[in-house]
Amino acid sequence: MYPSNGRKKRRKRSHNQSAETYDCSSELPAAAPHHSRQHDKQQLQRRQIDRQKIHEDKLALSQKLRQLSSQKRLKECVDLYASAAHDELRDAHHGSIVIDCCARCGDVREAERIVREMLSQQSSRKSHHREKTRQHSYFWEDHKQFSYKQVPIQAWTALLKGYAHSGMMARAYSLFDHLCNAHRSAISSIDGEGLEKKNRKKRKTAEVENGPNVRTFNTLLRGCLWTATSLTFGERSSVDSENELVGGVVTAGRAWLLCRDVNITCDSSSYEYYVSILSQSLQCRAAENCLRKMRSEFGIRDCINVGEEEIGLPDDVEPTIIESLVVCLVAIARGFALRGEVEDVRRCAEEALRYLDLSSAYKGSASASFDPPAAIKQTTGGKKAWRDTTTHVNSRDDVNSTGRREESNRLFRSHRQSELRSEASALRDLSQSHLENQADCIATSNASFVAQMMLTRLLYFSGGGTTDRDAMKIAPSATYINVENDTQRWILSLWHSFGLKETVQRLLDDKHDALKNVFITSSSIMPSKQRLSSELCESLRAHVVGEDSVICTKSGRIDFARVFKSLNGNASVSVSDQNKVVHIELGAGSGDWACLQAKLNPSDKYVTVELRADRVAQTFTRCLLHQDQTCGKKTNIPLMNVCCVASECGSFLRDRVAHGSVNTIFVNHPEPPTQTYNDKSTSAEEPAHMLNSQTILSASRCLEPKGKGMLVVVTDNLTYARFICRSLVRMLEGDNFDMQGLSPGEVRDLTLLESFGSSIRLYEGKPSLSIRHYTPKLVEGGHSYFDRLWRTGAGKHAEMRKRYIIGLRTIGVNSDLDSKGAKAQKPSNDGEEKMTTKKKGFEKQMRRNERRLLKKKQLEQKED
Repeated sequence: MYPSNGRKKRRKRSHNQSAETYDCSSELPAAAPHHSRQHDKQQLQRRQIDRQKIHEDKLALSQKLRQLSSQKRLKECVDLYASAAHDELRDAHHGSIVIDCCARCGDVREAERIVREMLSQQSSRKSHHREKTRQHSYFWEDHKQFSYKQVPIQAWTALLKGYAHSGMMARAYSLFDHLCNAHRSAISSIDGEGLEKKNRKKRKTAEVENGPNVRTFNTLLRGCLWTATSLTFGERSSVDSENELVGGVVTAGRAWLLCRDVNITCDSSSYEYYVSILSQSLQCRAAENCLRKMRSEFGIRDCINVGEEEIGLPDDVEPTIIESLVVCLVAIARGFALRGEVEDVRRCAEEALRYLDLSSAYKGSASASFDPPAAIKQTTGGKKAWRDTTTHVNSRDDVNSTGRREESNRLFRSHRQSELRSEASALRDLSQSHLENQADCIATSNASFVAQMMLTRLLYFSGGGTTDRDAMKIAPSATYINVENDTQRWILSLWHSFGLKETVQRLLDDKHDALKNVFITSSSIMPSKQRLSSELCESLRAHVVGEDSVICTKSGRIDFARVFKSLNGNASVSVSDQNKVVHIELGAGSGDWACLQAKLNPSDKYVTVELRADRVAQTFTRCLLHQDQTCGKKTNIPLMNVCCVASECGSFLRDRVAHGSVNTIFVNHPEPPTQTYNDKSTSAEEPAHMLNSQTILSASRCLEPKGKGMLVVVTDNLTYARFICRSLVRMLEGDNFDMQGLSPGEVRDLTLLESFGSSIRLYEGKPSLSIRHYTPKLVEGGHSYFDRLWRTGAGKHAEMRKRYIIGLRTIGVNSDLDSKGAKAQKPSNDGEEKMTTKKKGFEKQMRRNERRLLKKKQLEQKED
């Protein structure tokens, strides 16, 4: 009945419409219905063709935007999105791609502008008026609900990613909190609308899909991992007025509780990030409790507390879950090591190694454990290494590039597994040596020593994921610093995110009466509030390390003589007796290269500068737990000549380092803006990257004058090396850059590859003492994390063995060099010059032997 009635109605409407059409334009009333139906059919076909063409055009636009985003070509991406030719095609999906590009390129302001435009389509005059009149509010707070078609969750997550990468954790948490509240209100409003069951279910499904998800939550947790807890000082946040602390473990704890209210299901990456944050703050027991929940949720047994017959992994367990579990155990073991709890260090390290062995046996081998499974599985936290290339094609890449990406990801996972195994083994050996010989106790068992090291050799100024656009702007020679607020921020970061609170608690448990008096004077033995006053921070610092602060009270710059003073409790070694040679490594990562240099060159001082707070914490732990071979056995001997700094490199050199005070600035394997950036035009805008022009200018001012200061860049990317050389040539044309390239006579063991301008030269070779790199005699793999990673072949644009070197020296006369850059001959006592014997260097002889062996192998292969 219903289909028949429907057809009759449609025919009747068609007849009436045709009659009206006939009255106006036709002389053949009998043929009008047929022509009308034919006309309607043609119009329908045209509309379908138009829709198909629009759909194809939208897909083409999305593909172009994605390509520009992957290449970090921000200006072209934004111009293409905003072009008037795309007004009919542009939608919220395209906006999400452009916002993600802004986040990747460090331009948060442009990302906010695009989101504002998307919101303005549903804003009323009243909301606009309210936005203008309210002060100190974020623009999203005037919108109680969001439409999926105008602002999808992908756009909000991309904006949150931009905040996390730039270290703007007050904005990041405020946005996440607002998204959760708006999502709750949207769901509750649907229940109160009185819709039919079917429509209500459909609306709820759409709102749930557009609500904050695990990717949004993990993006915020990564920001908390990259930053330490700090004060906002004027920047408004959505947290309570009593708690002005944002970032690090404080924000991560609030977000962890908030995600439960909106039913966000955590994945293995969520647990990995949160456990790492807790372990970094030395809250190891809380981290273990969180780890137990992770095991329970994914059905994984404890490898230590079960019998041999029960040990095993579930059949459906994903490799990413085991990898996250190992990362958590290594992080907890690292935290226990800083607490001096050796037995727990051994337990966690052995369990991590056991899981790695089980994972290798489960998949057949260590390398096979990182092969993608046969079926496509849901990856966690954006990990793409586990997708099957035979049945899945990445929508963002063509078929040819997918295979290369899978191979690169497999090598990366295998390398990460190797690094985890190496660190877990080192922690296990450290704990076993202590347990077997109680006389060789680890240095961290002394809580007073750990507190002193934190307050002198661990400095936090800022954090984040990547260099943003603000760092590229031309800044004054120095920025005004409120030293009192600056010191309070620094100590609060140590207190919450780096374990100073737990270390002080250890001192109080050991009946440290003098320290207890510091807190009693402040009316609290251990402050119940999360925020310490500036007076208490200063009193605590003065009590632990003395009256002189490492941060100068007038300028806010770092006094490296105070940083590297003796910690024996006496008046320390006088400044005049100390070796004042200071080297700085920019983008130090986890600090393995700097720690190796400090070990091989103990008389000099090394300062590591890294933006990510988690890597700074790992460097600090590496220094305290350093082991050296003495009397035929390994002993824990901390590296006292290393200082770990968390900061953006350009602002650190400009605001924190005195001019002419640094001997060498090293940059090892800097991350390029893109792997293929090769803009040769002089008028092109420089992309955001760590080693930008402003950072190099600040570095030149910090180096010692008269030819003593040196800037050394070692990279594996030839394209990026050439880009840096061209940037240096443009800088030499200015008036404020007083540096020149190293001449071939100064680096005789390197091969000149290219010359740029009058003095900039690009070399190829192995880093050596000619560029102030100390290398051990026996080296397995590389000297740093990325050096070892690229040797595996994981980077498409990174060389496995070749290293490209750029060296610059301050302009001036160096007494050790002649005009050609060669070492000058010193006259003998009788006034005659010594005759020099030409002898091959060790490095040259090694390369010559390698060439001979290679030729011999090639001849043997030809004979076979």
